[in-house]
Amino acid sequence: MTVEATILPSSGRKQATVALMIATAMQAFDSTIANVALPQLEQSLGGGLDLGSWVMASYLCASAVMATLTGWFRRRLGARQAFAGAIALFVVASLLCSIAPSPAALIQFRLAQGAAAGIIQPLAQAILLDIYPKRQHGRMLAIWGATIMAGPIMGPLLGGVITDLASWRWIFVLNLPLGAIAMAGLGQVPATAELSRETRIDGLGILLLVIGVGSLQLSLERTIGQTWPPSPEIMVEAAIAVLALSAIAVRSIRMPFSLFRFEVFRNINFATSVFYNFMVGALIFTTIVFLPSLSEGPLGYDATRAGLVISPRGIGTMATMLAVGYLIDKIDHRALLVTGMVITAGAFALMSQMPHDGSAIWLTGASAVQGVGVGLLFTPLSTLAFSTLTADLRTDAAGVYSLVRQLGCATGVAAMTALLQAKIQHGVAALADQGPIGGGSSSRHQEIIFGAYTGCFRNMAVITAVIIPGIFLFRVLRRNPAIPTTVQTAVPSGGCRARR
Repeated sequence: MTVEATILPSSGRKQATVALMIATAMQAFDSTIANVALPQLEQSLGGGLDLGSWVMASYLCASAVMATLTGWFRRRLGARQAFAGAIALFVVASLLCSIAPSPAALIQFRLAQGAAAGIIQPLAQAILLDIYPKRQHGRMLAIWGATIMAGPIMGPLLGGVITDLASWRWIFVLNLPLGAIAMAGLGQVPATAELSRETRIDGLGILLLVIGVGSLQLSLERTIGQTWPPSPEIMVEAAIAVLALSAIAVRSIRMPFSLFRFEVFRNINFATSVFYNFMVGALIFTTIVFLPSLSEGPLGYDATRAGLVISPRGIGTMATMLAVGYLIDKIDHRALLVTGMVITAGAFALMSQMPHDGSAIWLTGASAVQGVGVGLLFTPLSTLAFSTLTADLRTDAAGVYSLVRQLGCATGVAAMTALLQAKIQHGVAALADQGPIGGGSSSRHQEIIFGAYTGCFRNMAVITAVIIPGIFLFRVLRRNPAIPTTVQTAVPSGGCRARR
């Protein structure tokens, strides 16, 4: 079965694009607007730092599981029907989050939100690529990525204002008008004609995926506050995750239809993009979670000020991505990636050197610098990942791509939170060894927490720098201007045509 690009009139294409962009921004907006409200949320429902991580990680894990099913939903239901159902589920789950009576209930509703988000983002990306010719894919991916960055721009600011003026519960209600607007614009989204007779779905594969992703996340979360070596329970959970994910890989290779279509990994550009998608997701989303906790914790900011300090990061990302949209066809994608990684590593280094006094200006500047670096990464990665894939693989590839990004985000948050806790415990133990220090113990404890955060940023700077050389595994995209709508060919720097 081959999926061809859908031809739409100009007005219909614009309306469909607006609906796709709003839905994409809505789910991205929700993942960031809650960050500055985490301290109040933890205080209201009970719990500590680990509750905030679970609120974020549950959303990400559910997204990861559902992203792999996006291709099947599209083939079975059609693009418009699947997209509308995902938006409806997302809005309903958001309203349930706003009235959650307990941490357990909130996590369950966040799981439902994440399940809907896991379908919205990859399906929106695939539909967007279908309704535009290939010569416009780079530019549209840049605009689509910039739309995602609207979340980091408006999310922390509005989330902080709403939390300070009303309650953290109202931040979830904002999804109702956004979802209604997106649903109203779905009339022009193509009701795809590629519905398949294929009704079977790999139920065992889904079960293995849930077990694998859930066990992986649980083992990572349970390492928070633990000493090395890990407990037997954590080792068992990690072993279950490895076995379940390995079983998925074996079934995917041997079955004609399964959760994963491994042929997408035969493309070197897509395979390399997946690795960097995982790493960038892990590093960047960890920063999104850490900065509000740092601002409202040892730095003592209120939620509104925390949102204002962090917002320049999203502004820098969005502005850079829009600029990249006009440069993507003129500059070697690898040059953009290397520049973005260097700037991102430099931003992490700046954060690691942040002074405790006068930190607002320093943190604002470092966040803006990081925003520029991140803005140089997303569009080249997406363009390299999808420009050499055939149309019938796009939706499945988008699901896998989203899965890996979500796993990267969840893994990064859990692993770095565990490292943060370990650094705090080490600092507290060292302070205790010094004996009684009088009435300044609270101040010293805040300094220890502050130092743990800056230490984590230093570690992330090193990780970012170490993975830069792998960028040169990408094959150069060479375009034939005389044939703008053909599949772009990935060509290695030596001039040999890459196998697809």
